[in-house]
Amino acid sequence: MNCNNDNLNENANNKSNAFSVRCVRDCAGGGRQSASPLFLELRQAYTDARRHKRSTLNQLKFERNLEHELISLERELQNRTYELRPSVCFINELPIKREIIAADFRDRVVHHFLYNRIYPVFDKKFIYDSYSCRVGKGTLFGINRARRFLKSCGANGAEVWVLRLDIRGYFMAIDRKILFKLIMDGLGKASEDSDLTSFLIRKTVFNDPLKNARFRSLPSAWADLPKDKSLMNSAPDCGLPIGNLTSQLFANVYLNRLDHFVKRELKIKYYGRYVDDMLLVHADKSALSGAISRIREFLSKELKLILHPRKIKLQTAGKGFAFLGMYIYPNKVVAGRRIAENFRNCIFNPVPDYFRQTRRVQSYIGLLSRFGG
Repeated sequence: MNCNNDNLNENANNKSNAFSVRCVRDCAGGGRQSASPLFLELRQAYTDARRHKRSTLNQLKFERNLEHELISLERELQNRTYELRPSVCFINELPIKREIIAADFRDRVVHHFLYNRIYPVFDKKFIYDSYSCRVGKGTLFGINRARRFLKSCGANGAEVWVLRLDIRGYFMAIDRKILFKLIMDGLGKASEDSDLTSFLIRKTVFNDPLKNARFRSLPSAWADLPKDKSLMNSAPDCGLPIGNLTSQLFANVYLNRLDHFVKRELKIKYYGRYVDDMLLVHADKSALSGAISRIREFLSKELKLILHPRKIKLQTAGKGFAFLGMYIYPNKVVAGRRIAENFRNCIFNPVPDYFRQTRRVQSYIGLLSRFGG
Protein backbone atom coordinates (compact mmCIF):
# COMPACT_ATOMS: atom_id res chain seq x y z
CA MET A 1 0.00 0.00 0.00
CA ASN A 2 1.35 3.43 -0.98
CA CYS A 3 0.51 6.69 0.72
CA ASN A 4 -0.55 9.73 -1.26
CA ASN A 5 1.40 12.52 0.43
CA ASP A 6 -1.15 15.23 -0.26
CA ASN A 7 -3.67 13.86 2.18
CA LEU A 8 -2.14 10.60 3.44
CA ASN A 9 -5.03 8.63 1.92
CA GLU A 10 -4.45 5.09 0.79
CA ASN A 11 -3.60 4.92 -2.90
CA ALA A 12 -2.52 1.52 -4.19
CA ASN A 13 -2.40 2.64 -7.84
CA ASN A 14 -0.30 5.79 -7.73
CA LYS A 15 3.18 4.73 -8.86
CA SER A 16 4.26 8.10 -10.24
CA ASN A 17 4.29 10.11 -7.02
CA ALA A 18 7.92 11.12 -6.60
CA PHE A 19 7.59 11.23 -2.85
CA SER A 20 5.49 8.11 -2.31
CA VAL A 21 6.65 6.11 0.65
CA ARG A 22 6.11 2.61 1.84
CA CYS A 23 3.74 3.10 4.73
CA VAL A 24 3.23 0.51 7.48
CA ARG A 25 0.92 -1.99 5.85
CA ASP A 26 -1.39 -2.18 8.80
CA CYS A 27 -1.76 1.61 9.34
CA ALA A 28 -5.45 1.49 8.47
CA GLY A 29 -6.07 -1.60 10.52
CA GLY A 30 -6.53 -3.87 7.51
CA GLY A 31 -3.18 -5.67 7.66
CA ARG A 32 -2.14 -8.81 9.42
CA GLN A 33 -0.97 -6.91 12.47
CA SER A 34 -2.72 -3.94 14.07
CA ALA A 35 -0.80 -0.68 14.36
CA SER A 36 -0.19 0.38 17.94
CA PRO A 37 -2.08 3.39 19.36
CA LEU A 38 1.29 5.12 19.80
CA PHE A 39 2.16 4.66 16.13
CA LEU A 40 -1.23 6.04 15.08
CA GLU A 41 -0.67 9.08 17.29
CA LEU A 42 2.70 9.65 15.64
CA ARG A 43 1.23 9.29 12.17
CA GLN A 44 -1.37 11.95 13.00
CA ALA A 45 1.36 14.16 14.47
CA TYR A 46 3.34 13.80 11.23
CA THR A 47 0.28 14.81 9.20
CA ASP A 48 -0.17 17.88 11.40
CA ALA A 49 3.51 18.83 11.32
CA ARG A 50 3.86 18.70 7.53
CA ARG A 51 1.15 21.32 6.92
CA HIS A 52 2.85 24.35 5.34
CA LYS A 53 6.19 22.50 5.54
CA ARG A 54 5.93 20.51 2.31
CA SER A 55 8.92 22.17 0.61
CA THR A 56 11.46 21.97 3.43
CA LEU A 57 14.40 19.62 3.01
CA ASN A 58 14.00 18.04 6.46
CA GLN A 59 10.34 17.35 5.81
CA LEU A 60 11.04 15.74 2.44
CA LYS A 61 13.79 13.56 3.89
CA PHE A 62 11.48 12.45 6.67
CA GLU A 63 8.66 11.68 4.24
CA ARG A 64 10.83 9.64 1.87
CA ASN A 65 11.52 7.28 4.77
CA LEU A 66 8.23 7.75 6.55
CA GLU A 67 7.74 4.17 7.73
CA HIS A 68 11.27 3.94 9.10
CA GLU A 69 11.09 7.37 10.77
CA LEU A 70 7.76 6.71 12.49
CA ILE A 71 8.77 3.26 13.70
CA SER A 72 12.08 4.65 14.92
CA LEU A 73 10.29 7.40 16.85
CA GLU A 74 7.82 4.90 18.27
CA ARG A 75 10.67 2.73 19.53
CA GLU A 76 12.56 5.67 21.05
CA LEU A 77 9.46 6.91 22.84
CA GLN A 78 8.65 3.46 24.16
CA ASN A 79 12.22 3.03 25.42
CA ARG A 80 12.52 6.63 26.61
CA THR A 81 15.69 7.04 24.53
CA TYR A 82 14.38 9.93 22.39
CA GLU A 83 16.73 12.90 22.09
CA LEU A 84 16.11 16.19 20.30
CA ARG A 85 18.25 16.99 17.30
CA PRO A 86 20.12 20.28 16.71
CA SER A 87 17.96 23.27 15.87
CA VAL A 88 18.44 25.92 13.19
CA CYS A 89 18.89 29.48 14.44
CA PHE A 90 18.42 32.58 12.31
CA ILE A 91 17.08 36.13 12.31
CA ASN A 92 13.71 36.75 10.68
CA GLU A 93 13.20 40.34 9.58
CA LEU A 94 9.43 40.36 8.99
CA PRO A 95 6.86 41.16 10.28
CA ILE A 96 9.25 42.33 13.00
CA LYS A 97 12.88 41.46 13.57
CA ARG A 98 13.20 38.47 15.85
CA GLU A 99 15.33 35.47 16.60
CA ILE A 100 13.90 32.17 15.36
CA ILE A 101 15.15 28.81 16.60
CA ALA A 102 13.49 26.15 14.47
CA ALA A 103 13.41 22.52 15.50
CA ASP A 104 14.35 19.68 13.17
CA PHE A 105 11.27 18.33 11.37
CA ARG A 106 11.53 15.04 13.28
CA ASP A 107 11.28 16.97 16.53
CA ARG A 108 8.37 18.97 15.13
CA VAL A 109 6.51 15.70 14.73
CA VAL A 110 7.11 15.00 18.42
CA HIS A 111 6.01 18.54 19.29
CA HIS A 112 2.69 17.92 17.54
CA PHE A 113 2.43 14.52 19.21
CA LEU A 114 2.83 16.17 22.62
CA TYR A 115 0.56 19.08 21.70
CA ASN A 116 -2.21 16.72 20.60
CA ARG A 117 -2.02 14.97 23.95
CA ILE A 118 -2.04 17.92 26.31
CA TYR A 119 -3.78 20.77 24.43
CA PRO A 120 -7.34 19.48 25.10
CA VAL A 121 -6.59 19.40 28.84
CA PHE A 122 -5.27 22.95 29.01
CA ASP A 123 -7.77 24.45 26.60
CA LYS A 124 -10.47 23.76 29.17
CA LYS A 125 -8.47 25.61 31.79
CA PHE A 126 -7.78 28.75 29.73
CA ILE A 127 -10.07 31.76 30.00
CA TYR A 128 -12.32 32.45 27.02
CA ASP A 129 -10.34 35.54 26.05
CA SER A 130 -6.93 33.93 25.66
CA TYR A 131 -6.48 34.08 21.91
CA SER A 132 -3.11 32.70 20.85
CA CYS A 133 -2.52 29.14 19.63
CA ARG A 134 -6.10 28.00 20.24
CA VAL A 135 -8.57 26.28 17.99
CA GLY A 136 -11.21 28.76 16.82
CA LYS A 137 -9.36 31.77 18.25
CA GLY A 138 -6.47 33.86 16.90
CA THR A 139 -5.84 37.49 15.95
CA LEU A 140 -9.12 38.14 14.14
CA PHE A 141 -11.07 36.68 17.04
CA GLY A 142 -9.12 38.87 19.47
CA ILE A 143 -9.76 42.01 17.41
CA ASN A 144 -13.49 41.33 17.33
CA ARG A 145 -13.54 40.65 21.06
CA ALA A 146 -11.79 43.99 21.67
CA ARG A 147 -14.51 45.71 19.64
CA ARG A 148 -17.17 43.96 21.70
CA PHE A 149 -15.46 45.03 24.92
CA LEU A 150 -15.72 48.67 23.86
CA LYS A 151 -19.34 48.32 22.85
CA SER A 152 -20.41 46.50 26.01
CA CYS A 153 -18.44 48.69 28.40
CA GLY A 154 -19.76 51.89 26.83
CA ALA A 155 -23.34 50.71 26.36
CA ASN A 156 -24.74 53.24 28.83
CA GLY A 157 -22.84 56.13 27.30
CA ALA A 158 -20.05 56.04 29.86
CA GLU A 159 -16.52 56.97 28.87
CA VAL A 160 -14.44 53.87 28.18
CA TRP A 161 -10.85 53.48 29.29
CA VAL A 162 -8.32 51.09 27.79
CA LEU A 163 -5.15 49.70 29.36
CA ARG A 164 -2.56 47.84 27.28
CA LEU A 165 0.31 45.93 28.84
CA ASP A 166 3.26 43.96 27.53
CA ILE A 167 5.93 41.81 29.17
CA ARG A 168 9.59 42.57 28.63
CA GLY A 169 11.29 39.85 26.57
CA TYR A 170 8.53 37.39 27.39
CA PHE A 171 9.70 34.20 25.69
CA MET A 172 13.29 34.75 26.79
CA ALA A 173 12.28 35.35 30.41
CA ILE A 174 10.09 32.29 31.01
CA ASP A 175 11.50 30.32 33.93
CA ARG A 176 11.64 26.68 32.85
CA LYS A 177 11.34 25.27 36.38
CA ILE A 178 8.21 27.29 37.06
CA LEU A 179 6.84 26.36 33.64
CA PHE A 180 7.43 22.65 34.18
CA LYS A 181 5.60 22.74 37.51
CA LEU A 182 2.68 24.68 36.03
CA ILE A 183 2.37 22.16 33.19
CA MET A 184 2.54 19.09 35.43
CA ASP A 185 0.16 20.58 38.00
CA GLY A 186 -2.25 21.50 35.24
CA LEU A 187 -2.20 18.04 33.73
CA GLY A 188 -2.50 16.06 36.93
CA LYS A 189 -3.52 12.57 35.91
CA ALA A 190 -5.60 13.76 32.98
CA SER A 191 -3.13 12.72 30.30
CA GLU A 192 -3.15 9.19 28.90
CA ASP A 193 0.19 7.41 29.41
CA SER A 194 1.27 10.16 31.78
CA ASP A 195 4.78 8.70 32.15
CA LEU A 196 5.56 9.19 28.44
CA THR A 197 3.87 12.59 28.44
CA SER A 198 5.89 13.84 31.42
CA PHE A 199 9.07 12.42 29.83
CA LEU A 200 8.47 14.50 26.69
CA ILE A 201 7.46 17.60 28.62
CA ARG A 202 10.68 17.47 30.61
CA LYS A 203 12.73 16.87 27.46
CA THR A 204 11.07 19.78 25.66
CA VAL A 205 10.98 22.32 28.48
CA PHE A 206 14.56 21.82 29.65
CA ASN A 207 16.10 21.39 26.21
CA ASP A 208 18.81 23.91 25.38
CA PRO A 209 17.95 24.80 21.77
CA LEU A 210 21.23 26.65 21.24
CA LYS A 211 23.31 23.57 22.04
CA ASN A 212 24.83 22.38 18.77
CA ALA A 213 22.47 24.69 16.85
CA ARG A 214 23.20 25.48 13.20
CA PHE A 215 23.26 29.22 12.50
CA ARG A 216 21.94 30.43 9.17
CA SER A 217 22.33 34.14 9.81
CA LEU A 218 25.60 36.00 10.16
CA PRO A 219 26.54 37.18 13.67
CA SER A 220 26.02 40.76 12.47
CA ALA A 221 22.28 40.03 12.11
CA TRP A 222 22.01 40.07 15.92
CA ALA A 223 23.76 43.44 16.24
CA ASP A 224 20.63 45.59 16.50
CA LEU A 225 18.39 42.98 18.11
CA PRO A 226 17.50 43.96 21.70
CA LYS A 227 19.22 41.74 24.25
CA ASP A 228 15.91 40.62 25.75
CA LYS A 229 14.88 39.26 22.34
CA SER A 230 17.57 36.58 22.12
CA LEU A 231 18.02 33.31 24.01
CA MET A 232 21.76 33.99 23.94
CA ASN A 233 21.21 36.57 26.68
CA SER A 234 18.67 34.66 28.76
CA ALA A 235 19.37 33.75 32.38
CA PRO A 236 20.22 30.10 33.12
CA ASP A 237 17.20 27.77 32.80
CA CYS A 238 15.15 30.55 31.23
CA GLY A 239 13.69 31.07 27.78
CA LEU A 240 11.77 29.20 25.12
CA PRO A 241 12.55 29.14 21.39
CA ILE A 242 10.14 31.20 19.31
CA GLY A 243 8.89 29.14 16.39
CA ASN A 244 8.05 25.86 18.09
CA LEU A 245 4.43 24.80 18.54
CA THR A 246 5.12 23.67 22.08
CA SER A 247 6.56 27.10 22.95
CA GLN A 248 3.31 28.76 21.89
CA LEU A 249 1.22 26.43 24.02
CA PHE A 250 3.58 26.64 26.98
CA ALA A 251 3.52 30.44 26.77
CA ASN A 252 -0.25 30.28 27.27
CA VAL A 253 0.09 27.88 30.18
CA TYR A 254 2.64 30.16 31.85
CA LEU A 255 0.32 33.19 31.87
CA ASN A 256 -2.88 31.30 32.57
CA ARG A 257 -2.60 32.01 36.30
CA LEU A 258 -2.27 35.71 35.53
CA ASP A 259 -5.42 35.56 33.38
CA HIS A 260 -7.44 34.08 36.23
CA PHE A 261 -5.92 36.57 38.67
CA VAL A 262 -7.04 39.50 36.53
CA LYS A 263 -10.53 38.06 36.08
CA ARG A 264 -11.15 36.73 39.60
CA GLU A 265 -9.06 38.88 41.93
CA LEU A 266 -9.00 42.19 40.10
CA LYS A 267 -12.56 41.69 38.78
CA ILE A 268 -11.72 43.05 35.33
CA LYS A 269 -14.59 41.78 33.20
CA TYR A 270 -13.28 43.00 29.86
CA TYR A 271 -9.83 41.46 29.61
CA GLY A 272 -8.09 39.63 26.77
CA ARG A 273 -4.59 38.40 26.01
CA TYR A 274 -2.70 37.33 22.90
CA VAL A 275 0.63 35.81 23.98
CA ASP A 276 1.90 38.64 26.24
CA ASP A 277 -0.15 41.48 24.72
CA MET A 278 -2.81 42.28 27.34
CA LEU A 279 -5.90 44.41 26.91
CA LEU A 280 -8.04 45.65 29.82
CA VAL A 281 -11.18 47.73 29.27
CA HIS A 282 -13.13 49.50 32.03
CA ALA A 283 -15.39 52.48 32.59
CA ASP A 284 -13.38 53.48 35.68
CA LYS A 285 -9.91 54.83 35.01
CA SER A 286 -8.83 54.27 38.61
CA ALA A 287 -9.69 50.55 38.40
CA LEU A 288 -7.23 50.20 35.52
CA SER A 289 -4.50 52.39 37.00
CA GLY A 290 -4.75 50.37 40.23
CA ALA A 291 -4.51 47.13 38.29
CA ILE A 292 -1.08 48.04 36.92
CA SER A 293 0.74 47.70 40.24
CA ARG A 294 -1.19 44.54 41.16
CA ILE A 295 -0.32 42.87 37.87
CA ARG A 296 3.30 44.02 38.10
CA GLU A 297 3.58 42.52 41.58
CA PHE A 298 1.93 39.24 40.56
CA LEU A 299 4.21 38.82 37.55
CA SER A 300 7.32 39.51 39.57
CA LYS A 301 6.43 37.37 42.56
CA GLU A 302 4.74 34.40 40.94
CA LEU A 303 6.28 34.18 37.46
CA LYS A 304 9.54 36.16 37.63
CA LEU A 305 8.46 38.41 34.78
CA ILE A 306 8.67 42.17 34.30
CA LEU A 307 6.11 44.50 32.76
CA HIS A 308 7.67 46.45 29.92
CA PRO A 309 7.78 49.99 31.38
CA ARG A 310 7.52 51.71 27.98
CA LYS A 311 4.52 49.66 26.87
CA ILE A 312 2.09 50.52 29.64
CA LYS A 313 -0.61 52.52 27.85
CA LEU A 314 -3.68 53.88 29.65
CA GLN A 315 -6.02 56.04 27.56
CA THR A 316 -9.58 56.68 26.52
CA ALA A 317 -10.94 54.36 23.86
CA GLY A 318 -12.12 57.28 21.74
CA LYS A 319 -8.56 58.10 20.72
CA GLY A 320 -8.10 54.66 19.20
CA PHE A 321 -5.49 52.13 20.20
CA ALA A 322 -3.24 49.53 18.59
CA PHE A 323 -4.03 45.87 19.22
CA LEU A 324 -2.97 42.80 17.25
CA GLY A 325 -1.79 44.78 14.26
CA MET A 326 -4.95 46.87 13.89
CA TYR A 327 -5.99 50.28 15.18
CA ILE A 328 -9.28 50.01 17.03
CA TYR A 329 -11.79 52.82 17.59
CA PRO A 330 -15.25 52.54 19.16
CA ASN A 331 -16.88 52.59 15.71
CA LYS A 332 -14.24 51.33 13.32
CA VAL A 333 -11.05 49.32 12.86
CA VAL A 334 -8.24 50.28 10.50
CA ALA A 335 -5.00 48.57 9.58
CA GLY A 336 -2.03 49.49 11.72
CA ARG A 337 1.12 50.87 10.14
CA ARG A 338 2.98 47.57 10.40
CA ILE A 339 0.17 45.61 8.73
CA ALA A 340 0.01 48.10 5.86
CA GLU A 341 3.79 48.09 5.38
CA ASN A 342 3.96 44.30 5.50
CA PHE A 343 1.16 44.01 2.95
CA ARG A 344 2.99 46.34 0.57
CA ASN A 345 6.18 44.34 1.07
CA CYS A 346 4.24 41.12 0.41
CA ILE A 347 3.01 42.48 -2.93
CA PHE A 348 6.22 44.09 -4.18
CA ASN A 349 8.66 41.50 -2.76
CA PRO A 350 6.94 38.14 -3.29
CA VAL A 351 8.50 34.91 -2.08
CA PRO A 352 9.55 32.42 -4.80
CA ASP A 353 7.11 29.72 -3.65
CA TYR A 354 3.89 30.43 -5.58
CA PHE A 355 1.57 28.66 -3.15
CA ARG A 356 3.13 30.28 -0.10
CA GLN A 357 2.93 33.69 -1.77
CA THR A 358 -0.74 33.10 -2.62
CA ARG A 359 -1.50 32.22 1.00
CA ARG A 360 0.30 35.37 2.19
CA VAL A 361 -1.67 37.64 -0.13
CA GLN A 362 -4.98 35.97 0.63
CA SER A 363 -4.32 36.25 4.36
CA TYR A 364 -3.75 40.01 4.17
CA ILE A 365 -6.71 40.57 1.85
CA GLY A 366 -8.96 38.52 4.11
CA LEU A 367 -7.94 40.49 7.19
CA LEU A 368 -8.20 43.91 5.59
CA SER A 369 -11.49 43.19 3.84
CA ARG A 370 -13.05 42.31 7.17
CA PHE A 371 -12.68 45.89 8.29
CA GLY A 372 -13.02 47.74 5.01
CA GLY A 373 -9.27 48.15 4.62
